[in-house]
Amino acid sequence: MAVYKRHYEWYRGRLTPQRWRSFVLTRYAIRDLLRSRFFLACFVLSFVPVLIFAAYVFIANNNLLRSLLSFGSMVRLAVEPKFFAIFLSVQTFLAFLLTCWAAPTLVSGDITNGALPLFLSRPLSRAEYVAGKFAVLATLLSCITWVPALLLLFLQGGLSNSRWLFPHLWMIGPILWCSWLWIALLSLLALAASAWVKWRMLAMGSIFGMFIIPPGFGGVLNATLHTNWGNLLNLSYIFQEILWAGFGVSYQGGLGAVPQSAAWLMLLAVALVCLGLLQVRLRAFEVVRG
Repeated sequence: MAVYKRHYEWYRGRLTPQRWRSFVLTRYAIRDLLRSRFFLACFVLSFVPVLIFAAYVFIANNNLLRSLLSFGSMVRLAVEPKFFAIFLSVQTFLAFLLTCWAAPTLVSGDITNGALPLFLSRPLSRAEYVAGKFAVLATLLSCITWVPALLLLFLQGGLSNSRWLFPHLWMIGPILWCSWLWIALLSLLALAASAWVKWRMLAMGSIFGMFIIPPGFGGVLNATLHTNWGNLLNLSYIFQEILWAGFGVSYQGGLGAVPQSAAWLMLLAVALVCLGLLQVRLRAFEVVRG
């Protein structure tokens, strides 16, 4: 491990219980990310759409505001499943941008500086190490996806008549599992890229490339074979299909639809490949071949 100073002292604080030690990595990684003014600014700006959608909910439930804004008191602004599908589409895109900036240094720094053997020589397995790094992205992305979506759901329930909330509680399901599906996919892709690519800008480019280059090949496949199966290479598109289908709304994305089962299998295959890459890369020692 690279040592830049020689006045380190023995840690005399309270030890974290062993089953929670992976979250020590989470705590310090989040602290380091929030020290970056650029990341903090981007994280704060990602809540701007939340305020806009919340304002829409207020206006939709207030006749006076609708009249003042020239909507007319009789105009109905719908807060229905499509509203939440659009909100999550916006927030998942912002989550992608945040991941591209935050993820590249989560693992690469430990590998580059030779810190990984020190981590794994403690009572910390590779799975716990990955869980600790995964929790960094899961915590930050949860704050801008499913948490504000649920707040908007209950805000609408509180502002509307009492008969609105209970028939719409089913939307809690798609809000949670669609958000966590995207968080898991982004986090695993980003951690795999961070583990294999040492340079930050190159790692960011590789994460972007995973969502840009394969769709190009998929478009060529569709045009050549006159099929829609090439859309399976477009991870963003198939996630949007799953998201909108979860809310019972047809997705108008401009591409041909693929079966939901095939979309789920594709995302599962990508997640397994990322886990395999992490399994190969995260070692407590490095094999040198002569």
